[in-house]
Amino acid sequence: MVKALFSGRGLLTTLVVVAGVLFLCRLGFWQLDRHQQRAELNALIETQMALPAVPFDPAASPTALDYRRVALVGVFDPAQEVLLRNRSYNGATGYHVLTPLRLAGGEALLVDRGWVPLSADQPGELARYAPPAGEVRVEGIARRSQRGSGGPQDPPFSAERPRLNAWFRVDTERIAQQSGYELLPVFVQQQPGTEPPAAPPIPMAVESLGLGSHLGYAIQWFSFALILIGTYLAVVYRQVRAIDHRSSASI
Repeated sequence: MVKALFSGRGLLTTLVVVAGVLFLCRLGFWQLDRHQQRAELNALIETQMALPAVPFDPAASPTALDYRRVALVGVFDPAQEVLLRNRSYNGATGYHVLTPLRLAGGEALLVDRGWVPLSADQPGELARYAPPAGEVRVEGIARRSQRGSGGPQDPPFSAERPRLNAWFRVDTERIAQQSGYELLPVFVQQQPGTEPPAAPPIPMAVESLGLGSHLGYAIQWFSFALILIGTYLAVVYRQVRAIDHRSSASI
């Protein structure tokens, strides 16, 4: 059988199978690496969120602020509120409402004030969930702007569509283009208190990302490699047995 694996056309087939096994194993190790990266990121996120709240520093880097609990004081501007699509609460689909908060130093950033029902996108309905007037203190989890290529895309602005009232992600740079503010590249997601609010907006807790499916995918790729090896050896074994059988019958 060894001769069949490493001689003649069998050698070429064996090399192809070995290349396939190495490729599948490479995918498996890549997924293991992704699993480890996700685990480390989750640990960092949980550590950041467990720290006590610090005064918000507009000059801090978005990376340093990401998932950090912060406290800030400012004035809400409900006239420039927008909605964040595809959010749910207790099984009900709705939005999150994003409101610019003007800080004392002149900076502005978006605050995710929480979940509101689907009806909030109807004319005049969003006013029912207006933020408090005047100077307020906000505490929540800072997050980086969510600009990226994955998932649904927010459409571009145009002459017919100069403003988007609902967004798929918190893209602070693009939202700033319609808000009249130079929004900071971070936003703050308010967190729920010990008692649920009597009415929306309902703040939603920020959670770690979870480990995802990387470990399962790794096991899948390694399994495919083993199946390929086993199938190839079984095929070669049957071929060798068949040749031996024909040779014995011809004697």
